[in-house]
Amino acid sequence: MYTSRYRKRGPARIRRLWLLFSAALLAICLLTLAGCGASDGQNTNDNSVVVLPTPTPGPSQAVSLQAIHMIDDKTGWAVTQDGHVLHTTQGTAQWKDITPSAGAPQPTFSNATFLDAQNAWIAGQVNDKISIWRTYTGGDLWLESPLPVSGQGVVNINFIDPMHGWLLLKSGSNKPTDEPVNVFSTTDGGNNWYQLDNPNQSNGSRLNTLPANIEKTGISFGTTTQGWVTGYSAEQNTPILYTSTDAGYTWTTQTLKLPGKSAIRTFPPVFFSQNDGILPAQIMDNSHAVVIYTTHDGGKTWSDNPASSSITTTVSFTDASHGWAAGSDGNTIYSTSDGGKSWNRDAPLGKGVDKIAALQFISTSNGWVIGSAKDGSAQLYQSTDGGKRWATIKTSATS
Repeated sequence: MYTSRYRKRGPARIRRLWLLFSAALLAICLLTLAGCGASDGQNTNDNSVVVLPTPTPGPSQAVSLQAIHMIDDKTGWAVTQDGHVLHTTQGTAQWKDITPSAGAPQPTFSNATFLDAQNAWIAGQVNDKISIWRTYTGGDLWLESPLPVSGQGVVNINFIDPMHGWLLLKSGSNKPTDEPVNVFSTTDGGNNWYQLDNPNQSNGSRLNTLPANIEKTGISFGTTTQGWVTGYSAEQNTPILYTSTDAGYTWTTQTLKLPGKSAIRTFPPVFFSQNDGILPAQIMDNSHAVVIYTTHDGGKTWSDNPASSSITTTVSFTDASHGWAAGSDGNTIYSTSDGGKSWNRDAPLGKGVDKIAALQFISTSNGWVIGSAKDGSAQLYQSTDGGKRWATIKTSATS
C-alpha cells in the first residue's frame, strides 16, 4: 500500500520539481539578459546618447538670474548665477529647476541657447571634456552628446531650427595671444556633432580657414549654409568678420566699414527675416562707443550707423527697426525705432544697479532686464510699455 501511494503521488511531485526548475532557469535567463544590457551600455562609444534625469521635486527657493530668454510672456528659460537651468510656463516670477543631473562629477554648465518653448542646448564641462546637453521636451528629459575632442570651453552655440546648429570650441594654444577654435555642426538636433575645420592655424596665411591669432566672440547662421564668425584683434585695425556660404566648411573675410581709426570688436549677427539683420560692434578706444551694422540683403553687405557712447553691446532687437540697449552708465535702458541710427534714453532701473547683465524684449512693449549690484546680487525687472517704466520681479524656483 505504501508503495502504491508513493507511485500515485510521484507525477505530482515531479511536476512540482519541474516548475521549480523552470522558475530557476527563467531567473537565470533574465539575469543573463540584464547583464548583457549593462555590458552593451558600458561599451558604448563617446558619442553615445545618455538620458539624464532632472532633480527631484523640492520646495520653492529664491533664485538670482544671470540670463533670460522668454518665448512669450509666460513661457521661457533662464540660467541662474550658480549655473542652474530654469524653465517656466507661468511667467518670470515662478520657475522650475530643470538642470540635468549627470552624477559625479557634476559638469559646469555654461553657454546655453534656447530656440523655442521645447528645444534648448547647453554646454557642460568636466576638466577638458565637453558635452552638449539637449532637450526637446522643455527640460523634462535631457540627452548628452560628448564632443569627440577635448577643449578649453565653448564660445557659443547657435541653432536656426531644431535640427541645424553650430558651435565654436576653444582648442587651446601655447601662444597667449592666439585663440584657435574648432567649428562643429549638427544636422540631427545635436545627437551628433561633426568637426568642420582644422584648428591648427597660427596665422591668416592659409585660405578658407579661421586664423588663430584673433579673439572669437561667436558664430551665427542665418540659413543652413550662410554663417558668420565675429571677433577682435588688437594687431589688426580692420573689423573681424568671416563668412561661410557652405555651412561652415570654409571661411573668407567680409568687409565692414570702420567707423573710425580704432579697431572694433564685432559680435554675432541676429536675423529677423531672410534679408534683415543687425550686427553689434564696439569701438576699442577710450569711448567704447557702439555701432549697430544693418543688412537688408541677407548679410551680403552691411551698413554702419552712427556710433553711440551712451550704449553697450548688450542689445535686444525685435525686428530690423525696434531695439533696446543697456546704457553705458550701467543703470539705464536706451531704445531705437530706426534700426540703431539714433537712441533715446528710457527710464533707469533703480537704485543699487550698476551693471545690466542681460536684456530681452519679445515685442515693442514687453521686455526684461537683469540688473546686478556691486555686491554681485541680481534683480529681474520687467517693462510692459517699451522700457518707459520698470517693475521688480521676485524670482523663485522649485526643483
